[in-house]
Amino acid sequence: MKLTAKQQSVLDELGKIGRKNAYLYRETQPYLHQKDCEKLALGDQACVFGMGGLTFQVAHRLGVSAPSVLSVFKALRRKELVIREESHPEYQRARYWWPVGLAAELAGELLPTGEVTP
Repeated sequence: MKLTAKQQSVLDELGKIGRKNAYLYRETQPYLHQKDCEKLALGDQACVFGMGGLTFQVAHRLGVSAPSVLSVFKALRRKELVIREESHPEYQRARYWWPVGLAAELAGELLPTGEVTP
């Protein structure tokens, strides 16, 4: 699928944030790391809240405005490349975003074979 340079940079940065969050507690807090691994085993939707990246977080890392990143997220969502946290519709603050397929990739790295839910 063809992406603009900006879309690719936002998607790449979101992936870096998700990867960092998946490995965050690995060495220091085994219990929290295990909870994150359980989310990875359940798939992308389970990972969005708490492990995903926020619009302003991606914007800050890339040195661009949050509204600019939000518009890119919306375009990527239409292309089914990212998902948005939807578990709390009444929540009016920033939403978490997650790249589609990242949970399976990270589960392959962090979980023993056979623990991943398709």
